[in-house]
Amino acid sequence: MRTILITGCSSGIGLATARHFARKGWKVFAGARTPATANELRDAASELGMAVVQVDVTSDESVGACVAQVLQRGGHVDALVNNAGIGGGGPLELASLARGHETFETNYFGAVRMMQAVLPSMRERKSGAIVNVTSLAGRVALAGHGHYAASKWALEAASECLASEVKPFGIRVATIEPGVVLTPIFSKSSTPLTEYGAYQAPVRRLWALFGKQLQKPTQPGDVAEAIEHAVETKEPKLRYLVGSDAKAVMAGRAKLTDEEWVVVQGVTDDEEYFAGMEKSIGGGLFR
Repeated sequence: MRTILITGCSSGIGLATARHFARKGWKVFAGARTPATANELRDAASELGMAVVQVDVTSDESVGACVAQVLQRGGHVDALVNNAGIGGGGPLELASLARGHETFETNYFGAVRMMQAVLPSMRERKSGAIVNVTSLAGRVALAGHGHYAASKWALEAASECLASEVKPFGIRVATIEPGVVLTPIFSKSSTPLTEYGAYQAPVRRLWALFGKQLQKPTQPGDVAEAIEHAVETKEPKLRYLVGSDAKAVMAGRAKLTDEEWVVVQGVTDDEEYFAGMEKSIGGGLFR
């Protein structure tokens, strides 16, 4: 039986992916930082026969113990899905360095820790797949997204480097780049808009994008299907955009030079901004 290790399975994309692969007949090791409080995950594991494993991707010891446990119980890791992540946006001037370190520790270094832990056994077997869940924000930087976008860009770059490094060993690497996905992160309280001072406009526009796309969002299950395709396809690609919003924004961004993009993003008047974005990317994304 093929085995897959997935991080960040307490809810959202990770939980949907764990369920998806379990239903496809894989032996699923579903990672969570605090399994004791992940009630939905534990119920799914009981129903589908998944193994829940504790892993804190910010800890070398936790990652090492998790992968050792999976190798002992499963014999090998056919696929690793790095899904664990946290938000960390905000205007760069106001986003604390402590918040930046925290964001990178999970979104970037956490994924790297997991990859370094599974790669020796994959190289030995000369097979394996690593799928990193990044974001549209890892390809297109929107004002107000600060550390979060930077952490996802970093993981995109590392994934591209790794893909070339491990190809001779029969290992594939892919990134999954969702747009706005319906996950619990949007039900959590955000920093009040008044705390953004001179940078209220870019944050307001970012939330306008989220709000509009959450009216008909990409579902976690859609991302799970993309992850399965990245693992299973006979014609693998490095990058997979997921969601109509991600595809529209990426296509629109590709039409502009870097300088033109900065000009569009830097407009101070909201109506002028929305009109410029709609002209560049298409309507229906922000309003």
